[in-house]
Amino acid sequence: MSQIDYDFLAKILLLGEYRVGKSSMVLRYVENRFPGDYMATIGANFLVKTVNIPFEGKSFKVGLQIWDIGGHARSSQVGRVFFQGVSGALLVYDLTRKKTLEKLPLWVEQLKRYSTESRMYLVGNKNDLVDERQISKEEGEDAKKQLDMINFFETSAKTGDHIQETFEDLAQLLVTDNRDKILDVTRGSEK
Repeated sequence: MSQIDYDFLAKILLLGEYRVGKSSMVLRYVENRFPGDYMATIGANFLVKTVNIPFEGKSFKVGLQIWDIGGHARSSQVGRVFFQGVSGALLVYDLTRKKTLEKLPLWVEQLKRYSTESRMYLVGNKNDLVDERQISKEEGEDAKKQLDMINFFETSAKTGDHIQETFEDLAQLLVTDNRDKILDVTRGSEK
């Protein structure tokens, strides 16, 4: 599909360390499936999902180009290519591994270096692993403030808990941010 098929096309990155569940989150959202076995993302993968986002009494067709960036991209010069043209980012950590939250400032720094306008959400994944949890919801809320994130969600790619809500809340924000651009495009298509 080309950009013409949408009222708006948004590039969204999922960033974070290895094994936090970025690929599983994307697959749960786009294909409503959970892969089960861990497979490392080499470089980046992306999927596209079309959603209808209500705004100002209308429904806008939004293409979400969702990029899953491998955990190694932060230390690679190649990584900067993935950051260009980003509208929004989900910075993901694993609720069962404290180090994955501690490393997020490095991801934020890289994102801000190459994409100063992107909107950032903090996501604690694997909330289904209650007995293994190392990071409280309060610690996540504190990290959201410290990292200057717009919103914070706790999710489970395995159960689907808050996955759709997270992606579509970000999509709604991006539609709001790009209101004038979207209205110009839709006005042009009405002629």
